[in-house]
Amino acid sequence: MPDAMLRAFGWSPLLIHGDPCVLDRWLWLRSHLRRGPARTFDAGCGNGGFSIYAARAGNHVVAASFSPREQEDARRRAGVVGVTGIDFRTLDLREIDEHRASLGSFAQIICFETIEHLSDDEGLVATLVEMLEPGGQLLLTAPFDGHHPLYTEDASPSPVEDGSHVRFGYSAARLREIAEGAGLEVTDEGFISGVVSQKLTDLMRRLSARVGRPVAWLALLPLRALVVLDAPLSSLLRYPYLSVALAGVKRG
Repeated sequence: MPDAMLRAFGWSPLLIHGDPCVLDRWLWLRSHLRRGPARTFDAGCGNGGFSIYAARAGNHVVAASFSPREQEDARRRAGVVGVTGIDFRTLDLREIDEHRASLGSFAQIICFETIEHLSDDEGLVATLVEMLEPGGQLLLTAPFDGHHPLYTEDASPSPVEDGSHVRFGYSAARLREIAEGAGLEVTDEGFISGVVSQKLTDLMRRLSARVGRPVAWLALLPLRALVVLDAPLSSLLRYPYLSVALAGVKRG
């Protein structure tokens, strides 16, 4: 994302910078995020867009990613749009226990499209719940195990942790089982990114392979408005969603 675009339009272009499904996740986040001076941990913060949004909502954010380059870019983007209150940290979530003391506790944790990358997904969720204050909430999304594979997606991923997915996805029941087993009371469940978002993602990936990502992004931009048809078309066609989402509150 060019800094000039962020200066001109603010932080929101980060939501349409790459994967068309990022906007869908933000819409779900927007309806669940606690605003105000909550201490928030973004576990797997990616390009920093959701961390920046949480900070703009008044949260005090700790944003974690294993990639130093991603963190450097996210920190720069936050500076360009004038957002403060984010502590960007480079850490591997597989080693999160080693960082517990320095991280502290949180009123809410965001963990989007991350647990499918780790072999010990239950262990990660359990640790995140331990990091929550009593009554704190975890907002969690992961691939739905019933979705149609996207273009270039491996329907049978290797279990080797190499940065890509180690499992194809989760059922809503399985995600609930993991959350409740970690000590959460589930308060909301749902699905994210239907047929329109998935077809746009496929198209962007195909175009990127042929003409490069910048040209593909520009070509796809006018089609982003079709996302308003995502839910009705997915229902009409009975098309499986891409991701399953869950919100849960720590008991006690």
